[in-house]
Amino acid sequence: MISIHASAVCHVRDGYTSRPLQAQALLCALDGAPVRPLAKPDGYLVLLDLSDGPHRLSLRCHGYQEEWVDFIAGAGTEELEITMKPGAGYPFRGEVTRLELAVTEKGTAAAGRQLWLAAPGRWELKIAQTQAPAGAQQFRLYCKGPAESVPPGPYLILDGADSEIVFLRDLEGEEGRLASPLLCSHARGKPLLPAQCYHTGLDGGLTAVFQSACTLQVYAPGSGLLASLPLGSGENRQTIRL
Repeated sequence: MISIHASAVCHVRDGYTSRPLQAQALLCALDGAPVRPLAKPDGYLVLLDLSDGPHRLSLRCHGYQEEWVDFIAGAGTEELEITMKPGAGYPFRGEVTRLELAVTEKGTAAAGRQLWLAAPGRWELKIAQTQAPAGAQQFRLYCKGPAESVPPGPYLILDGADSEIVFLRDLEGEEGRLASPLLCSHARGKPLLPAQCYHTGLDGGLTAVFQSACTLQVYAPGSGLLASLPLGSGENRQTIRL
């Protein structure tokens, strides 16, 4: 009997519209070498029978910036999420909100740093119980709008020094289920904002595009919440320090 193991499943979305990207449009590389994952409907890629240990999956597509995700393959199946950010040739319609963000550390460009950017989505999502305790993996959420419109994926729980990135698996009725337990406790009313992962370039900069003016939250793993940036329609330029 031939045994095939799904080492990782990656869901790929358009970071501007949140819609799934079809695998046929993607050029994939694993650890620097071209690879052709198994393509599934609704933007899913499946990587089979990888060696145990660390790997990097890189994706390129016309009209988007190159994206990558690091993960560790093992006995289980890793669940990955990649949002492809608009780049040269992306078919925008109408005016957009664009951010040119420069990130510095100790007076020099912070190159290759991972940041999470989170802005309000088309729905309002908040913790709906007195407290969601640290270690919880399921708790009540209030959703202003139909729960089925809330996509799974990464979210920022906006809670000051206790802010954290979580991966929402699903929302059924008022019950939200996470991929891993909470690191901190969060009180009723703390919002969950859809988040996207970015990497700064060699110059310490990154470009992000949004559909409308918003207040953007910037979060860095290991450093926490860095900034809250009000963005207006059109061009925005900001600098933050780690």
